[in-house]
Amino acid sequence: MPVYLPVIGGTQMIARPFSSLKISRFGCAALVACWLTGCGSNGSKPTASIQSSATIWFHPLPAADAWPDETPNGGSTDFLGLFQQNSQWPKALAKTQVFGMYAGWIVSASDQELAAAVVFLNAHNLGIEIEAPAMQALATCGSGVEGYVPYGQSLQTFTLAYLTRLKALGAQVPFIKVDEPYFFGNVVGDPRSCHFTVQQIATEVGQYTQLVHTIYPNTAVGDVEPVVGNAYVPDVVTALEQWHQTYQSITGAPFPFFIEDIDFSNPQWPSIVKTLEDASHREGMQSGIIYIGDETDTSDAEWSSKAIARFQLYQGQSGGNPDFVLFQSWQPHPQFCLPESGANTFTGVLDAYLKATGAEN
Repeated sequence: MPVYLPVIGGTQMIARPFSSLKISRFGCAALVACWLTGCGSNGSKPTASIQSSATIWFHPLPAADAWPDETPNGGSTDFLGLFQQNSQWPKALAKTQVFGMYAGWIVSASDQELAAAVVFLNAHNLGIEIEAPAMQALATCGSGVEGYVPYGQSLQTFTLAYLTRLKALGAQVPFIKVDEPYFFGNVVGDPRSCHFTVQQIATEVGQYTQLVHTIYPNTAVGDVEPVVGNAYVPDVVTALEQWHQTYQSITGAPFPFFIEDIDFSNPQWPSIVKTLEDASHREGMQSGIIYIGDETDTSDAEWSSKAIARFQLYQGQSGGNPDFVLFQSWQPHPQFCLPESGANTFTGVLDAYLKATGAEN
């Protein structure tokens, strides 16, 4: 997923997207085709029932016109419409517990835009989840790599900027997920990465958590990492377990939660994710999964069908039982969040999940 950070020059802060791994490639082709064309006995889309008590997190990407310098590639053009009175997502709104925001947008949004969002979310008892970097780039490495605040900018200043802005508005921030620090701090092959030791990364993330708690003492600061089968040594499950154990050893406590950012091109992804889900529970962490389409999707219909197919495959057919499900995008689609009655809108995907889990009423 991308990082959206400010470029600070004088007193001006401008949101800028940095490089993204973009791991959500096309996967589970047959199931996607089934959803696109209809493969039930009567030609209708499947309606397999999913037994789930997972809480729902919703994290859309604001489109370019919601950022001061109009930099994101795509995103939802009606993002700000989500916070209007009588907004057209009452069913999904009633069942969503957490709304996600990118840290860079929180810093860059106008006072009016951010205040409207916080007032709306507070009125509907939705807490805010923030995706944010937790590592500081050095003069020789890290700048331009996901998960870092660039050299010449301050991780502390940036972090306090978005937290104090929300605090002043009375926002509730129950969750922050640090943006893939182990992968981009150590594992990734990008020569710009600092390739810190795992112990160094754990220390930095622990210090970031302490900083967060100076403003929001009760916020749970958890981890999200790419689940890419061939990227880790000796394997993705072992490496991520060792990373989480190292974090607990360094900081004295486990991450409260772990979210899986999945490489859907790997046909084995459901079994890998289920193994990680079980491992997270053994290690005292809650487990979450990101449902998303693909970077290369050319329409909201294609993107939405893939997101739906993936929750049907994991929770409907593969025994997945996450503690929460995160419907997120950092991709060009979907372009529309609203209305939820639309089959191809982002809130329409939420409604499809509610229907599949029997939670729509």
